[in-house]
Amino acid sequence: MDTHTISPPQWKSTFDSLSRIYDGATASLEILMPELGAQYEIENQPLRGISYDRSGIELHFATRDGKHLVHRIADPKLVQIEENEDGLLAALDIESGDSLRSVLHFSAPKPSKLLTGH
Repeated sequence: MDTHTISPPQWKSTFDSLSRIYDGATASLEILMPELGAQYEIENQPLRGISYDRSGIELHFATRDGKHLVHRIADPKLVQIEENEDGLLAALDIESGDSLRSVLHFSAPKPSKLLTGH
């Protein structure tokens, strides 16, 4: 696994690219908490997009029964892209100011070279 840190000025363009590439693709969201360990909040649901503004990052999902789920990450501090051995994008790892980590796992990895600026 190879990890690349995305600098804050690149967050919006990276999330825009991920949103375009993975729109409708199946993804899972894992929350890593120091006191509780890893917990899946969303498993194998269609990703609808990732957005960013000064207030934080939002991960948007559409459930198979037509509902819309939003996971909000306030005060993001670190954003990393994880690639597997083949250079395919495997996960997006976001660390927030409250020491929580949100890891978005992509079920169908795509080449990270598709991202602009990476």
